[in-house]
Amino acid sequence: MPQSVTDAELDVPEVRWGAEDGATVREIVLSVYGRHEHSLHDGVKSFLDRLMEKELIKLDKSGFAHRFHAAISRSQLVGYELKRMAESHYGGSLRPMLLSLVGHVTLTKKDRAAIEKLIENIKE
Repeated sequence: MPQSVTDAELDVPEVRWGAEDGATVREIVLSVYGRHEHSLHDGVKSFLDRLMEKELIKLDKSGFAHRFHAAISRSQLVGYELKRMAESHYGGSLRPMLLSLVGHVTLTKKDRAAIEKLIENIKE
């Protein structure tokens, strides 16, 4: 399971999940900040280095400009984070965590139907 990700580090995978061919540091800086400056470039590069250490981003050095790609899907990352939250706040139990979550959001009929379908499809 990857290490926990900070909110600032999450900005970078958000950009990556939207680009199948990856992106350069410059492209990521422009996407996140809307402008390119050396200090921003260095900050994003630092985030990318940490995300590579956490195995969330991978680097393609085959072209002139190195391209960064998401190494895991958004769904996988969310799953890891939810599991980590269940372990740290609910003794590893998903039931109280999910009940707490459902108790704090308004579910549409479509949401409820999707949840019911998921529950029906769970194999014991």
